[in-house]
Amino acid sequence: MTTSDTQKLREMMMKRHELLRATRDFFYERGYIEVETANLMATAPPDPHIDPLEVRISGNGPFFLHTSPEMGMKKLLRSGHRRIFEVCKVWRVEDHQEVHNTEFTMVEWYREGTYREAMKETEELVAFIARRLLHPVPEHFLPPYPIHELDELFRKTVGFDPFPLGRDAFFDALRKSGFPGIDNGDDWNGLFFKALIQEIDDAIRSRRPCLVAGWPFSISTMAKRRDDNAAVVERFELYIDGLEIANGYTELTDPGEQRDRFLEDNTKRAGMGKRTFPVDEAFLSALETMNTPCAGVSVGLDRLLMALLEKKTIGDVIPDRLLA
Repeated sequence: MTTSDTQKLREMMMKRHELLRATRDFFYERGYIEVETANLMATAPPDPHIDPLEVRISGNGPFFLHTSPEMGMKKLLRSGHRRIFEVCKVWRVEDHQEVHNTEFTMVEWYREGTYREAMKETEELVAFIARRLLHPVPEHFLPPYPIHELDELFRKTVGFDPFPLGRDAFFDALRKSGFPGIDNGDDWNGLFFKALIQEIDDAIRSRRPCLVAGWPFSISTMAKRRDDNAAVVERFELYIDGLEIANGYTELTDPGEQRDRFLEDNTKRAGMGKRTFPVDEAFLSALETMNTPCAGVSVGLDRLLMALLEKKTIGDVIPDRLLA
């Protein structure tokens, strides 16, 4: 490595140290306890759009490296502790290498309340970390951040609300609006993601963080449905400059409904030619003990650091990739 490369590595190591320390301080100051969950799992959530890394040990398996500590952390909530957080490595098989690393760092937390309280706490976390890392702090990182409802974003950008529509009506509405890139093989979720990437992402792109609330039930397996609209769940995402940084929701706590959703997701995975996963019975048992509203949030810390430091790729903030 050149002297310049060594200096970049040292600086990024210090930035990551400050990021991790600030993250922990934020939760310690708010009465959270730090927990640890297993990275290696016998099964995995059957999300059709997220694939875990498979591991075999002495010919046994497959086991799976967790894509999030969510299931392990929710099992711990039956202890009676209602404010817990974890900073850990997670693994996901995804493309988009400029903004994704197969192994990345996440903070995830659970608290009493709903996604509304979790949204406020998420913006407070981002601002807290920004104050620690940036001197002076750019004004656009100071809350409150704008909140957009997804149905309103669709009405403004593509001209209609897709949530009341079935797949065929959604397809026809996009085709009539001249939307490119759709075909007869797209299901409802496929149409949604194409519209999201091509229209919504650009509409909310800004250096100022923003929160997008009201996501489709069909892509939110472990989130609670909204009382006023069964097609939508109590979920939000936080974006900075068009990049998804955080995802949170009011937790689904009905074990029967959760089982049904897992089975439906496994059916979707099978239809996509993907591996299916056994239902985690211990996880469903843990849900039975959650008799008050609870919200959870996950934040990709590498992406957050990218956004705060205005880096172009995730490799710019990961020391191992700086060494490559």
